[in-house]
Amino acid sequence: MSVFCQLWFLKLIGRSPLKIRILDDGLVLGSAKGFVRQIPWEAFSSAPIIRQGLFFSKLEFTANNQKESISWLSKTSTRALRESLCSRLLELHGVRATAALQRIHDLVEKAGYLRSTHAAAIARFAESQRHRLILPPEDIDFPENLVHPYKRLRQWAGSDPVLIEHMRDNFLRDELTRFQALFDAVESNPLTEKQREACVIDEDNNLVLAGAGTGKTSTMIGRTAYLLESGRAQDSDILMLAFGRKSAEEMEERVAAKIPGAKVKAATFHSLGLKIIGEVEGGKPQISKLSEDENLLAKTVDDWLQSLLEDNGYQEKVVRYFSDYLYPEKNCFDFADEGEYFEYIRANRIYSLKGENVKSLEEALIANWLFRMGVEYQYESPYKAAPTRTPDFRSYLPDFYLPDYDIYLEHFGIGRDGSTAPYIDAELYQEGIRWKRELHKEHHTTLVETFSYERSEGCLLSELERKLSVLGVKFEPLPNEAILDTLRERGVINEFSRLMTQLVGAFKGSHETWEEVRVRASRTPNPAQFHAAMDLLKPIVDQYNTYLESNECIDFNDMIGRAFHYVESGRFTPSWRYILVDEFQDISRPRARLVKALRDKTKNCTVFCVGDDWQAIYRFTGSDVTLTTGFEKEFGSTRTTSLDKTFRFNNRICDVASKFVMKNPAQVKKELRTHKIVSRNAVSILRRGQAERERDSELDEVCQAISDQVESKAKVYILGRFWFRLPDSSAVRGLERKFPKLSIERLTFHASKGKEADFVIVVGLDKGHYGFPSTKETHPLLNALLPPDEPYDFAEERRLFYVALTRARHRAYLMTDMSVASVFIKELLNENYPVETAEFLTSLNQIHATELSCSVCKSGTMVPRSSSSSTFFGCSNYPHCSNTEPGCTSCGSAMKKQGGFKICINDACRSWVPLCSVCGAPMKKRHGRYGDFWGCSNYRSEGPSCSHTVNRVAPPRFDSGAVLVAN
Repeated sequence: MSVFCQLWFLKLIGRSPLKIRILDDGLVLGSAKGFVRQIPWEAFSSAPIIRQGLFFSKLEFTANNQKESISWLSKTSTRALRESLCSRLLELHGVRATAALQRIHDLVEKAGYLRSTHAAAIARFAESQRHRLILPPEDIDFPENLVHPYKRLRQWAGSDPVLIEHMRDNFLRDELTRFQALFDAVESNPLTEKQREACVIDEDNNLVLAGAGTGKTSTMIGRTAYLLESGRAQDSDILMLAFGRKSAEEMEERVAAKIPGAKVKAATFHSLGLKIIGEVEGGKPQISKLSEDENLLAKTVDDWLQSLLEDNGYQEKVVRYFSDYLYPEKNCFDFADEGEYFEYIRANRIYSLKGENVKSLEEALIANWLFRMGVEYQYESPYKAAPTRTPDFRSYLPDFYLPDYDIYLEHFGIGRDGSTAPYIDAELYQEGIRWKRELHKEHHTTLVETFSYERSEGCLLSELERKLSVLGVKFEPLPNEAILDTLRERGVINEFSRLMTQLVGAFKGSHETWEEVRVRASRTPNPAQFHAAMDLLKPIVDQYNTYLESNECIDFNDMIGRAFHYVESGRFTPSWRYILVDEFQDISRPRARLVKALRDKTKNCTVFCVGDDWQAIYRFTGSDVTLTTGFEKEFGSTRTTSLDKTFRFNNRICDVASKFVMKNPAQVKKELRTHKIVSRNAVSILRRGQAERERDSELDEVCQAISDQVESKAKVYILGRFWFRLPDSSAVRGLERKFPKLSIERLTFHASKGKEADFVIVVGLDKGHYGFPSTKETHPLLNALLPPDEPYDFAEERRLFYVALTRARHRAYLMTDMSVASVFIKELLNENYPVETAEFLTSLNQIHATELSCSVCKSGTMVPRSSSSSTFFGCSNYPHCSNTEPGCTSCGSAMKKQGGFKICINDACRSWVPLCSVCGAPMKKRHGRYGDFWGCSNYRSEGPSCSHTVNRVAPPRFDSGAVLVAN
């Protein structure tokens, strides 16, 4: 018992000092006259606090919901009394805190792995208990054993990350030890450390990033086995989801084989959707035949289109669309160089309605308008009034000639202020305009001019009509049927039909209304083009929906849409507590919505998603890679585990493929280790020009190299984009006969996903429409219906290249023509990737291709060409760029720019010519009145010309390595 008294001088003022006794069962307040009252410890609801006076102190606290105070105490007595009271209160409430901690311990033991939701629930419980306790004042130093329960409870209430991770680590360590035998034997090879961790970790949402060849399916099997063996789940608690029926069946069979007695269900998203719909509607709906047969769908859409084309209104919309809106909207002023613009023209196959290979989108619009208006024209026909060809100058080819009216039409790519695209020399271009005007004036021919600024101002065609009308041109618009017949002959309608088929699927897969799509259209760069396409698509989608309704069936998109609506609305009650999703990088937003709905409608449900954002290559089917790269943002609290050891390919392939795919900063950064270690580079580049390919088979060369290094049968994949440059099946059979040790298969990159071979040969690594990466623009409407495009250039194509490289176990061969090489090949070479370039003999033109850029369009490469009378070098962008240059006069090799000279690429020759310091063109040696001199090769007797001359040029000096040294 402790005793305290108020100050003695209270007697002097007629008050009896209070005696304060601290007993086991409470605080007793008494006086010399006898007992006053007792306050049980349980009645206290707050710790006492000190109120300091000038000479005395007062102690305040709350008991029985009333404020109490003890005053007239010395400062020393007040502190001592407060410490004694707090110690007794903490002993009592410490018992309660310990009981709360035991409850928390039981919850943690029951939970197993401490999920974030569990930690949050425990935090709420701990905080509620803390509110019922009197907590230790921070200004009193109590013994550790007295305050420890309070500290621990505060950690739980605050979801202390150190404490939570400690509990998780303990659980993980114990479980890995406990189930070591399971993880050693569940697959043919023991699971790796990371695979085992992924199997045990049980956060609310689990993302397993499984690099190529790291054993994602084994991890799915291991996870399922662990859940069953540990007793955390029954068969019926687990749902395994895959994208393909074959994958689902394989997982189900492997679980049954590896886990005796297990009957875990593996389903596709579509079969799951069908199950949900069937339970809600009382019977499974019929699946449309169009969904199950792509060819039948394409034919049916084509039939609907042909039927719609008999309607005059629809005909007019189609003709207007093909005339004005068929191609992606681009302005020539938006490109960095002329070659880049040519790439856009070539990649998107921009032709006129008559099929002419025009040089600009604006020329296509003019040609199409003339064709529709019934005005006969000739595209780039030689000028007829006078010969314009000279030894130094090709014939003048006006853009358009109207033979019925003897009118020439030139379209000038200038702004209203006379400016040109950045890559065009404005002064030379304006000089060319003046020359053409003077030529027509001199020969009294009629010239009509149109300008790029007219298109940007929206009056190109109306102004053209006005100008031609003034000159008496009569317009007799062709019937739409005639225009459509022309398009049919060129196969354009068939191609458009295929686009419509793709758009139907994309629209249905978006699960949006027409109004929602139209709202989005208003935010696109070219709403008119967007609406023109929508107006053509809507009647076909309406026919498609009518077909489904009249046949009482649904398609695969309906399966997913109805399923997530039934789950979200509560009409279907799921019971799976563990949802495992394979190939998660391929998931679309509607499928992700279904997964989240299943999780949210089931108590204590967790999702376990295995995928690899580096292999996300199906945006065209609706897959959204940001669901993987931004997984936690989409799903909530997440634990991510990276499977970092691959058993497929070696370290040298890994070095190239990993560095390449991680150039995109949006990809999740991870370090892959390889089981196979080799010392030499395992990615080889074979460089062959067109003429070389025509003489010798590249595939023969590579197959011979592979055959020479294998002893027994080896599997070889020949991979290409869009089947571009892939050999046909008869050629493959020929290669197998020639190289009997090789089993050869040709595949597209997409078809190779999930497969592997000993060796991979990648063909078609060119730039352009069918090249790799493909530069074909996605149709604006299709682009809007698909997941948002990524800001990084060629993001998905880069991942596709990663997929291609990582199909190879031992070695990958990349085949290209450096004159039209893919930017991917150039990156590998220019940025010093560990690739092999010396395995095959390479010509000088291929070795120096990057130094032989076209001086006119900048992006083309000068390649060997020949005519009936000579050999020369022409731009690879021909016919868009018609620049030609002579070869070395001594040996015929190409000439490269180096310093102020053009130098022969043949080091044994080293012939040279100086470059004009004014316009950059090669100089020619000429003989004049006063002797020899150097004159610019751009000198012309008429028209645009450069007259720069130099009397003497000091020859270049080379070091021993044939490198030019400054004079």
